[in-house]
Amino acid sequence: MNRISLLFFVVCSLVFSQEPIKISAEREAALKQRVSKFWDGFVAAKYRQSDVLVSEESKDAFFSWPKKQIKGYKIDQIFYADGGKAAKVVTLVDTTMSMMGVGAMDIKQPIEAWWREEADGWYWFQPKNETRATPFGTMESNPQSGAAALVPTGQIVMNPDIKKMMSLVRPDRQQVDFTQGVAKAETVKFKNGMQGTVVLVMDTPPGENVTYELSSRQIVRDGEAILTINYKPDGKPVIGTEPFTKIVRVGVAQTGKMYEIKVQFNPPQP
Repeated sequence: MNRISLLFFVVCSLVFSQEPIKISAEREAALKQRVSKFWDGFVAAKYRQSDVLVSEESKDAFFSWPKKQIKGYKIDQIFYADGGKAAKVVTLVDTTMSMMGVGAMDIKQPIEAWWREEADGWYWFQPKNETRATPFGTMESNPQSGAAALVPTGQIVMNPDIKKMMSLVRPDRQQVDFTQGVAKAETVKFKNGMQGTVVLVMDTPPGENVTYELSSRQIVRDGEAILTINYKPDGKPVIGTEPFTKIVRVGVAQTGKMYEIKVQFNPPQP
């Protein structure tokens, strides 16, 4: 992949599980309040504040959980299990990712965490056995635990169709055409059909007459980024010159998919 180093994250395709469990608005508000207080501790780098919201049986699991100060967060989705007594909460965390060839970038990272309603409120906990989404379908994390698997309802789950998964972020076209000697700008639009924010990386060919610019290297869910290719020739070409092509490569960090955009330069018509 030339100079680009891409990450591969497990992502999901659009397949829904069973009918979602719903709870009262009051109970859900109480859950969100506890989750917010939990993440407030990470924003302030005061992890003991978060620890008081951890179930006693999961203290060791929380102790070994990676902890890093974050800039902010947003509760994105909640999926309930066990008749509404447990919840998988997906939170978009504002953090920084470092990528080779790109450097440090601010991203919104989706983090899943389990919460359980106890006598005095909701607590973060680590299930002994849960279903997890993988590129090859749902799997149980610890089927030998003896505990019944926690299955969140209404969640988008994995589909083994890797090809479909890879196409959830794609350009609207993969070729643009220019006439040699004629200044012009062309655009290629990238649409994000995945459930979280994705990061684009770009490898551009050499050449002083053509510039390549992404409107954003991050695309939020259902958002777009535009690649602008701007051609500014030095002068008029000689009639009869041969066509030539440049290739700009744009990669999607979350899937490892690389797209080649063909930039075609055609000779002027006599």
